Amino acid sequence: MAIFKALLLLLSVTAISTAIPTPAHDSYVEKKMGSEKYTHLHLYVHIAFSGSNATAAKVVQGPTNKSLGFGDMIVVDNPITEGPDLSSKLIGREQGYTITVSRDPDLSKTINLLTINLAFIAGKHKNSTLTIMGRDPVFNVVRELSVVGGTGAFRLARGYSIWTSISFNLTGNSIIEGDIHVFHY
Repeated sequence: MAIFKALLLLLSVTAISTAIPTPAHDSYVEKKMGSEKYTHLHLYVHIAFSGSNATAAKVVQGPTNKSLGFGDMIVVDNPITEGPDLSSKLIGREQGYTITVSRDPDLSKTINLLTINLAFIAGKHKNSTLTIMGRDPVFNVVRELSVVGGTGAFRLARGYSIWTSISFNLTGNSIIEGDIHVFHY
């Protein structure tokens, strides 16, 4: 019986030691990915809720009947330009969604959860994207959102963005100025 227990113990130790990978002399490789870069972007987003070329649409109506109420979901595909005029050079699209997450009955305190991608279609960053997410107090003139990722030239992106409302009308059409600070590789 003692020989059986000793053999069983030996087999168990052997099985455990072979199940744990043992590092070879070059099993750990460290690569320098290059130095981190900093990019500052300044751009304009044009939002149109009305007209023949609407770029934003409410796709889910929350439980309230307000124009912007708790639970509402809006999808966007807005043009991004170099300047504040819609006729300035088109450099990309802002694509994503926003959900109203505040239940405060005061419309001026409306808070949205914003999830968007800035997809660049021209210029130095063509075919690259930046992902921006965060708490968006809709009626604040200036607000800050996080840069949480990116693709192409903006791989491993992180940073912050400052958004300033330049113009806004009663139909919901607006121009937003973006000032984006990004660290990436």
